[in-house]
Amino acid sequence: MELWLALAVLTAAVLIAVLRPLLRPTHALPAGSQADVAVYRDQLAEVDADRTRGLIGDAEAAAARTEIARRLLASAGSPRADAAPASAPRLPDDTTRSAAVALAIATPLLAVALYLFLGAPGMPGQPLSARMPAPFDTQRLPELIARVEARLRSHPDDGNGWDVIAPVYLKQGRYRDAADAFSKATSLLGQSTHRLAGFAEATVRAHDGVVTEPARLAYEKLAALEPARPEPRFWLALAKEQGGLYAEAVAAYEILLREAGDDATFRAVIAERLAAARARQAPSAGPTADDIAAAAALTPDARAQFIEQMVAGLAERLEKDGADLAGWQRLIRAYTVLGRSGDAAAALAQARRNFAAEPKALEALDALARSLRLGS
Repeated sequence: MELWLALAVLTAAVLIAVLRPLLRPTHALPAGSQADVAVYRDQLAEVDADRTRGLIGDAEAAAARTEIARRLLASAGSPRADAAPASAPRLPDDTTRSAAVALAIATPLLAVALYLFLGAPGMPGQPLSARMPAPFDTQRLPELIARVEARLRSHPDDGNGWDVIAPVYLKQGRYRDAADAFSKATSLLGQSTHRLAGFAEATVRAHDGVVTEPARLAYEKLAALEPARPEPRFWLALAKEQGGLYAEAVAAYEILLREAGDDATFRAVIAERLAAARARQAPSAGPTADDIAAAAALTPDARAQFIEQMVAGLAERLEKDGADLAGWQRLIRAYTVLGRSGDAAAALAQARRNFAAEPKALEALDALARSLRLGS
């Protein structure tokens, strides 16, 4: 109801503005008389009054004042002093009145017709709060994810879609989906630091903290692109630790600890891993420097026999002392290098049995098996 009242008032105001000039009486005055001057001054006052009420604009008011001033000057300069007094106002004729009536009827009818054609009179009222878009944090995220996933199912080559949804998966804990999305985004859009970091983190989390070979390669690329970035260097050091390369891991952790700065949390994590790597570091059961120098001087056949003897000696020692994780990892690698995949698989199985009660040792063995492609 308030809307219709406002529209009615606006229509009435428009009709007044349009019809007033047509219905205003006109004056036919002889030039040169004092009455002419008075009439023109009254007309100037009327123009100012119409302008004040907003019935006419500045341009129309200026044009009207100019014309009245021109007539006033012409009247003042006329030589006739015996001019007749001003005639009475002349009312609008029949044609003018007919035009005014036609405009009064046509204006509201045209407005209603336009509203019925362009508007929506049957739509119920809606408060402003309901028409305002909801803030992002109130949107239902699962629905948005479902839309993106539907889009990607029909357009799997949409690299931007994979790039957008990958970090969302990572934040939701859908680590395997995140790793797959980062991988697809990289293949479609190219390699970048945030895609490498996201893929590596998602892969590590998907494998419960074990730095698998794909994650290790991603961190190596990330470290090459940003050498000063500590994150990839830490995970590469952890990969060495998990792979039984404790001396290399200790060296890497020590460098990171010196560069850690004032970040107490990061320093604490590095110090913890450094202590663990040092505790696991054991005397090498492999060849000494003298052994390597002696092997280099042998013929190929003698060298192969020498290596076989060292591997056999390591295997025999581990049969007696199976608690040496680094020794088992070294033996598994040696068998793989020698092409003895069956012996490598058997050694891996025996090591897993020996460390069945140590989750971290089992994780390191699993990472080694994946990197050497020994299966599960």
